[in-house]
Amino acid sequence: MNGNMKVFNKLLDSDEFKNKNLSPTTIKNYTNTAKNIGFSISLSQPNLIKKIKENYENPNTKSVVLNMIILLRNTADKDTDKLIKYRNELKKEISTNRKTKLKNKDEELPTMEYLEKQLEELEGIKYIINYLFINYGFRNRDINFKYVKEIPEDGRENYLSPVRGGLKMVINEYKTGKLYGTKVYFIRDKNFMKKWKKFKIVDGDYLLNNKGEKYSISSFNEIVKKNTIDKIGETNIFKIVIRDLLEKKDFKTIEELSLSRGTSMDTIMRNYNLSNNE
Repeated sequence: MNGNMKVFNKLLDSDEFKNKNLSPTTIKNYTNTAKNIGFSISLSQPNLIKKIKENYENPNTKSVVLNMIILLRNTADKDTDKLIKYRNELKKEISTNRKTKLKNKDEELPTMEYLEKQLEELEGIKYIINYLFINYGFRNRDINFKYVKEIPEDGRENYLSPVRGGLKMVINEYKTGKLYGTKVYFIRDKNFMKKWKKFKIVDGDYLLNNKGEKYSISSFNEIVKKNTIDKIGETNIFKIVIRDLLEKKDFKTIEELSLSRGTSMDTIMRNYNLSNNE
């Protein structure tokens, strides 16, 4: 075991870390980050900053690695003042990088009119997936629905259930679930329901069915992206929707999407607003 991992294991065992009540996925991500640091966190701070700059190009990746190094050095009672200063400098680099990406996306992505036209021509699972992304701003994980005649009270999964004139969506598993709690929405769009009735699904099946089983998150995300319009993915669809609503000054609908997506207005305006590139 290398020195970095010895310090990391000490961090894992600390009361401060345990009190954070982090999810297994988060702990796994922390572990992978610590394990993949290819140099000792005991180097001098200037050398650590040099190593980070040499080994990582993306400012977001630099930030993730830097944060881990600071955590580890704090655990090992080593100085972090120069690293913290560099982290503050990185924030500006990340902001500039994000704005550049948004500007490029604004030029690359299709219009809302194009999305809506493409949606009308779709059928089956492709129609359902794109409809949910366009109209509710959902993320991939949100739509990993299990179709049931009656929704159980266990609150463990995301459910689709028939109601008079439409469908009920109960979403328990999603990125910001701990903050926003269970989301409940209804679909009563006549055109959607007309296409839904042609979609063959039985009680207990998942919307994307893996021989009766639930897909892993990675497989599910991959399949969903392939089924989005032009394979652009849900994040880009959401950016197109937000751009269109901002052009129309329809802030009420943006607020509604903020709730259905489980994303704050501040985050939407900072990370999904394609005009936020100045």
